[in-house]
Amino acid sequence: MKRKYNLALIPASKGDEAIALAKKFSNVADEYLLGDRSFPHVTLYQFQTEEKEIEHIWERVCDIWEEQPLFLTFSKFSCITFDNNIFWVSLLPDNCDTLHKMHGSIANTLRLPIKTTFDPHMTLISTKNKEYEEAAALVSDSYKPITDRFTLSLGVSDDIGQLTNIIYHCDIKRSVSCKL
Repeated sequence: MKRKYNLALIPASKGDEAIALAKKFSNVADEYLLGDRSFPHVTLYQFQTEEKEIEHIWERVCDIWEEQPLFLTFSKFSCITFDNNIFWVSLLPDNCDTLHKMHGSIANTLRLPIKTTFDPHMTLISTKNKEYEEAAALVSDSYKPITDRFTLSLGVSDDIGQLTNIIYHCDIKRSVSCKL
């Protein structure tokens, strides 16, 4: 049976800061609240495959992964909806060109399509509360940008894109890959 997986970048040391920021929205959050059931992450590619393929996929991705640290700074908020029913609050990273190149390299390595809608971000919450923009404005006024070193991970993703379980993790600083 196929499962949904996520190749993602995980903050090395400041994940708790992202979770604390998301919790400031807990009064308006619905199904997705970063930290309750998910890890802070920036998705590079989501896909479905059989569990028996995961180790081979991880090896192929690690073969193309550059062994240098990747630092991202999140200085902007994004408030977006695709259906005027569910609203999403996210942090937007710098280095988007690098992230788009990484997405393309992973897609090519896995022989999957490059997604023209790929939009690098770190989701904080989803909500159906249309007053969420007021909360976002209040939080963003006192927000101090988060900068961290990010590591590549492969894990299980749920139906709404939450990274719920990390299977493999590659620490670029040490160039070590390990199964968790």
